[in-house]
Amino acid sequence: MFDREVFDEARKEFLSHLLYARGHRKSTCYAYNSDLGLWADWLQEAGKDWQRARAVDVEQFAAWQLRDRQVSVAIVTRRLSTLSSFYKWAMRHEIVERDPVYLADKPKRPQRLPVWMEKEEQAKLQATLKDRNNLPLNIFGQNPEWMTATRRRYELLFGLLLNSGLRISEALGLKVSDVRLVDGMAKSVRVIGKGDKERRVPLPEAFGAVFGFWLKDQPRGEFVFAKAPGQPPASSQAARAYLRGMVRQAGIDKPITPHKLRHTYATNLLNAGAELVDIKALLGHESIATTQIYTNVGQERMEQVVGRL
Repeated sequence: MFDREVFDEARKEFLSHLLYARGHRKSTCYAYNSDLGLWADWLQEAGKDWQRARAVDVEQFAAWQLRDRQVSVAIVTRRLSTLSSFYKWAMRHEIVERDPVYLADKPKRPQRLPVWMEKEEQAKLQATLKDRNNLPLNIFGQNPEWMTATRRRYELLFGLLLNSGLRISEALGLKVSDVRLVDGMAKSVRVIGKGDKERRVPLPEAFGAVFGFWLKDQPRGEFVFAKAPGQPPASSQAARAYLRGMVRQAGIDKPITPHKLRHTYATNLLNAGAELVDIKALLGHESIATTQIYTNVGQERMEQVVGRL
């Protein structure tokens, strides 16, 4: 019999552990909460007890999502990872006797090469962002001042992603005090990434000069990409939507997102001869295994070059 009250109490304690002890972001905790809720609903419908769940239950849960709900393998894999973390925690606290995920056969996640922008595409996007003639006009044939300021803000935001590999959440969370300025030039940014881990990312000189000039009169306590003085930055959803519009205007036929700009930065580093361990540190990856996907990018590019012979 499924005891929902006991499950919900355990779920709350687990999420508190993630938030306060492990330093996970609230957005991550919300995703874990949703995954565990789906698991609980499925178990309850099947008349199974979450504290006595077996590997076969996990396998059936995965199959149900893939077959009946047409969920992608990537999402199912992520949900099983959530269950694994939850049951390992529950075992340590003697709430359950075994981890049903450990021995379960899991769907194979297909390896996908990251999408990145070629040099010509990067130039196209940057030219489109700099062009003020493509801004909408009001009834008087003018571009409102706020619209020009918004374009400049996004130009610098996407420029930062291309020149630092920051996650969009990391970039939007930056304050002026997180940027190291020397003689008006932005030298590096201090980032609090996943798990509240701090890293410092150096900036290329050309971009650092432009970025530093833009920041020179901003108060140190302000968000770098504040919508207006004293206001918070735009949401990551708004940034994604703005980038989609710019990519479309630039005539780039690729699904470019802020995360693809991060991939582009990593690919540029690889092409410049950077070692994987350096790319790992700059991107803030926890494991070198995450960074190793870029070796496949390099291999694919070599095969394309040879194929042109």
